[in-house]
Amino acid sequence: MDQREILQHNLQRAQGKKLNKGEFAEEFLKLKTQSTKYRSDKIYPTAASEQPENVKKNRYKDILPFDHSRVQLSLITSDTDSHYINANFIKGVYGPRAYIATQGPLPTTVTDFWRMIWEYEVLVRCRFLFRYKCPFFKRKVVLPARSPLLGLRGRQPSELPYH
Repeated sequence: MDQREILQHNLQRAQGKKLNKGEFAEEFLKLKTQSTKYRSDKIYPTAASEQPENVKKNRYKDILPFDHSRVQLSLITSDTDSHYINANFIKGVYGPRAYIATQGPLPTTVTDFWRMIWEYEVLVRCRFLFRYKCPFFKRKVVLPARSPLLGLRGRQPSELPYH
């Protein structure tokens, strides 16, 4: 099976799971259990996310980025910035860093979120559920990363366009 066939097969499976919510929930729980096992057995360590200065940047205690594939920020805009964000690269058809999965930013990590978007030139797609956890996203957001709307450098979060 080539990559296109694999992707089509998985898309059909995912669409079928939407219809069968019990099966979808069961598969999600298996993934969560597997992730916990990877972390506890140190198969995929999460040491960076467990550093005291980074713990407060994680929305959830049990959803942490694996060290081997975590996104590292290099764009430092102030003394309070760090290289850490709760985000992982995800392999795709176009390479090992095709996508970035991240948590909805906390009020204290909004600037880190936009630093990541800017640095990695990400196309942002925020889902409806995302807005409940992140009230600063008042509407659905789809922006190219280098959009003139994202004047990040030298600006405070309250000055950014989503506020």
